[in-house]
Amino acid sequence: MTVSMSPDEIRKNYDKIADFYEHGRSKTIGLNHVNQFLSFLPHHSNHLNPPSVLDIGCGTGIPLTRHLVSYGARVTGLDISAKMLEKARQIIPEVTFIRSDITSCMINSNFDGVLAWDSLFHIPLEKQINTLKKVIRLLRPNGVALFTTGGQHGELVSEMFGQKFYYSSLSKRQYEATLAEENCQVLYNEIDDPSGHGHRVICCKKNGVTQGNKTT
Repeated sequence: MTVSMSPDEIRKNYDKIADFYEHGRSKTIGLNHVNQFLSFLPHHSNHLNPPSVLDIGCGTGIPLTRHLVSYGARVTGLDISAKMLEKARQIIPEVTFIRSDITSCMINSNFDGVLAWDSLFHIPLEKQINTLKKVIRLLRPNGVALFTTGGQHGELVSEMFGQKFYYSSLSKRQYEATLAEENCQVLYNEIDDPSGHGHRVICCKKNGVTQGNKTT
């Protein structure tokens, strides 16, 4: 039986690998999906009101957080690792960064988009559904979420840069059912990297709230 790791254990291990991660993380993986995500975001008629994006598990900010900023998004980065965020603040000072765990933090804002690339799968399996619902509820009507998961239901522990990390994933059907419960339309749900235990990318849009005959 796989034993999950606490947020504090995950934090400590990411702190330990921050230097390796900064230099070893691919500078291109995920960019094509983030470009699609950005194309789906609600467009504001006023250019002085750019789309707001919450980046969960932003790490050092390279390459995805920086790409969001270069697009013109107003970004809030969330990560559990102080060492990762120390690097991110130096690289992208214009981003608002928060050090916290998505399962327990209180966020009082809503966003046009939420990105969670390779972060939600560190959450214990029994917390996956409630955490996904929490993430979706951070979206404004017509907002878009992009997140990654494992390829199949279950748990595993594997190493990254010499440190052990816990991973868990629901099934494809469970993710789609949970998103439907939260009034979301799945835009795409596909295997991104078959070699990475079936690494899956899911993009969804939160349906507008109907008020009489008007959808907002």
